[in-house]
Formats: sequence, structure tokens, C-alpha cells
Amino acid sequence: MATPQSSPEEEEETTPVSGDPPPPKTPVTRSCAQQPCLGPEEIRRALADTLHGHPWVLSADERSIERSFRAKNWAAAMQFFTAVSEIAETAKHHPDLHLTQWRDVRVVLSTHAAGGLTKLDIDLAVAIDAVPVDYSPAWLRDQASSTTEDDEAPAAFDAAYYANGLNGDFLVDDTTALTETFAGTLSEGGGGKFEDPEQRDIARAKDEIVAAMQKHAGLREGSVIVDVGAGTGLLLPALAKAVGPTGRVLASELSPAFREVLELRKRDPRWGLLDGANVEILSGDGIDEKNPGLPEDVVAANTLDCALLTDVYHHLVFPRTVLRRLRDAMARDATLVVIDFHRDSKRVTSHEPDWVYAHVRADQATFTKEIESVGFVQIADVDVPGLPENYFLVFRKRPLPVAAAGVPGAGWAV
Repeated sequence: MATPQSSPEEEEETTPVSGDPPPPKTPVTRSCAQQPCLGPEEIRRALADTLHGHPWVLSADERSIERSFRAKNWAAAMQFFTAVSEIAETAKHHPDLHLTQWRDVRVVLSTHAAGGLTKLDIDLAVAIDAVPVDYSPAWLRDQASSTTEDDEAPAAFDAAYYANGLNGDFLVDDTTALTETFAGTLSEGGGGKFEDPEQRDIARAKDEIVAAMQKHAGLREGSVIVDVGAGTGLLLPALAKAVGPTGRVLASELSPAFREVLELRKRDPRWGLLDGANVEILSGDGIDEKNPGLPEDVVAANTLDCALLTDVYHHLVFPRTVLRRLRDAMARDATLVVIDFHRDSKRVTSHEPDWVYAHVRADQATFTKEIESVGFVQIADVDVPGLPENYFLVFRKRPLPVAAAGVPGAGWAV
């Protein structure tokens, strides 16, 4: 079920049909077509201030915001729609309303005539949030528990394939062979397995990956981004260039050998990779399989704008725990980018047919469900040129209901 956005012409006052009672007097708002679109920084301020504690999520193209929930039943969903319709008529600005599975509600706000978000949408969002909602109790409980710390069991994986554990091969004591295999050698300026375009699509498409992040994940000058599982530093230079001197690129890496490579590249210009002052190699003291080791100032101030996991998610032993750590440090409109293999031998042709089923523990749908279960919502599935074997998913941090007197739904926490 959907009600389309009104055209600019429909925003004018109407004349009642003869015999009908006159409509109630309502304030006439400025025409939608006359509303200026909010800029990126204005949108961020609106989310952080006006919509702080509200359940709205910014779209990937930053032209709309949306809110979704599960109502207790059909009648509860219809009551909400009726109330929203009355508010929209009064404001002379109309949202897109969607109903699926008889009680799953989705509301999208955008000023179509202006081609993006305007103050009308922010004001209407606040007004809509004043409408009481009879939520599904089970849905509320699930949402409220998304960020609750628990004793997560290790992810299941193919023990025969990963004889030393999901990350054991990267945690060896003798790091020379490991470094040369994946990072290459100093005399060759790198060029190991992780960085060889002939062996790895990610290396061949690194510029396209960063461009897709700029277009779909809000990566911009001044952003604070963490590359989780940064490996040998393949993407760090391009990320550093994208965020500029006012941004920060945090490299989180579990493997001591790869951290050594990152530190070497940071201080030795002969590698020609990490000479930017805005790249920070995170200390291994705070990094383990449950913690990406983010700096305390980023966590305390919620200044993380984006987290990137490139061919890394399938190596997370405690994925939900790591994601909660990332979410705790994120800004109101922060994004999470996950690039991983399609678990489909017909799509992954660079290896033997059965390789991907042993190497990657689950498929895209399963990983998406895991990620969304801890306070994220998928906002984009991007087709990146040069990545035929990988998907590129963008998630955004999602506000979650908080409890008052033990009853979820008293408000929303970001």
C-alpha cells in the first residue's frame, strides 16, 4: 500500500464541493517547489539536533529520510496511517506510506518538487513522531535488545578448511613468509597477494570502491573512517585522500604481522603508500577478535562516520560483538560498508568451485540479517564495476527504542 507524494499543484488550498461542510482552517505552508534543499551539513545538524532521539534514517543518496516499524496488528497500522494523513493534510506536505505483510509500516519523507530533503520534511518527521503507535511487543523487544551485550558464541565455520581457526593463519609467530606473500617486499614496493590486481578484484577496483563510498556511504572530506581488517593497507591511501587533511583514517588490524607492515609503510617513504598524517595505525593492545580497538576519543564523542569491512566480515569470529563496538562509536548518520564474496560458485570463478563454500561461512542474506540484528539497516546494494565476485552493501546506524519502567518504546536512542 502506498500513497504518492502530492505534486506542487496539489499543495494549493481546495474549494469544498457544494453541500459539503467547509474544511477546517489550516496554516498554509510555503509551496514545496519553493523550499530549498538542505545541504549535507544542514542534514547532519538536523539529524543530530532536531531529530536526535527520533527513529528516522537517512537514505544512501541523502535525499530522503525514512522510518519503519512493525505494528501490533492491521488496525494499529491503519490508525497510524489515518493520524499521519491528517497531519500531512494540515501541513500540506505528504509522505510516502507503505504497508507490507499487513502490519510492517514504512514512511518515507522527501520534498519531491525540490528534489531532496527540506525543512518541511524535518518538521513533518517531528510531527509524525508525536503520533502514538501500538507496536508489536515482540518487535519492540527484539529492537531494544539489539545493542545489549551478551556472551556471543563464536561463529560456525568449516573447521577442516580453517584448521587453525578463522584467523589463525594470520596470527603466526614467523611473520616473514606471511608478509612477503600478502604484502610483497620492500624492494618491489609491495605487490603481494592482497595488492596484486591480477590476483584480486579488490585491488583492481580500489578506486571504484572509494568512489562508491563517496556516492553511497557519505564518505567526504572531514570524515572519520575505520578500515576494519586493514590488512596490508591497500585502501588506506585512497581513503586518506577522500577524507582530506581534516579527516581521520583509522586502520584496525588483528594480525601483528600486518600491523608491522602498516607501521613500516607509515614511516618508510620507499613503500610509497601511507605518508598521510591523517592515517592512524591503531595499537594492537586494544584489538582482539571482539574489539576493533577504536580510540577512546572517537568512542566517547561518537565521531565515527563510517566503518569499512572489505573481505573481512566472513573472518569475524564474534561478528555481532564487533558490530556493537563499532555502533557505539558512530555518529547519528554513520554508515557501515561491507564488501564480501557471493557464496555462489557460479559467481566466484577465480577459485576452485567448492572454495567459496568452505571459505565463506554464510551467504549475503545471512550476513545482512546478522548486521541488522544489532542496530543497522541496509540502505544500498551497490553494483561496483570490477567486483563481479563481491557484493557491496551499505548500512546505516539505526535508532533503537529504549525502555522506561521496563517497557520498550518510551523513546529512541541513537
